Amino acid sequence: MNRRSIFLFIVVVLSVNLTFASGLTQQEPNVKIIKRVAPEYPEEAERARIQGKVVVDITVDEAGNVSNVKVVSGPAELQQSAVDAAKQWRFSNSVKRPVTIQITLQFTLDQDSNNDPQTDRLKNTYKVNAVYPEEAKHKGIQGEVAVEITVNDKGEVTGARAVNGDTLLRQSAVDAAKQFRFTNDLNKTVVATLTFKFVL
Repeated sequence: MNRRSIFLFIVVVLSVNLTFASGLTQQEPNVKIIKRVAPEYPEEAERARIQGKVVVDITVDEAGNVSNVKVVSGPAELQQSAVDAAKQWRFSNSVKRPVTIQITLQFTLDQDSNNDPQTDRLKNTYKVNAVYPEEAKHKGIQGEVAVEITVNDKGEVTGARAVNGDTLLRQSAVDAAKQFRFTNDLNKTVVATLTFKFVL
């Protein structure tokens, strides 16, 4: 597993594009992919900006068709979509007997973003990285958490609440957001959004 990283942006999301990647691991030398099907990004997961990897074990029969799919790991919101896609994959199987292999389907959200005009008047003077929750790491959960913060005239965060993102990631993002400090050129209370990106 690659070293995890957490990125921070102060943004308002304007649009989202979806990308998909897949990989084959523990491959039987005599089984080759001849057809891949990309999974549909579940609407609920997209709205919650849930990303991550879903690892599945698939059984390939003598004819190269997928006869069984079992989820090994990955965010629950993405698992069924991964299973539905994996069932449509096709292989060449020269072994002429059922073979079990493992594939990984990666769900990623790409975004175009732009700064909130009020946020431009806030300048970050102190920030804290969110701690990656152990349970989320264990389950392979990645994604973004948008935290709406209230910043007073002194630049202190007086309120923070998660507005989207996986439930296992939200509290960590909120805890980090509460520790941020800013210079506030507006000299009045400002509401802005911090977006924390959790990547494994």
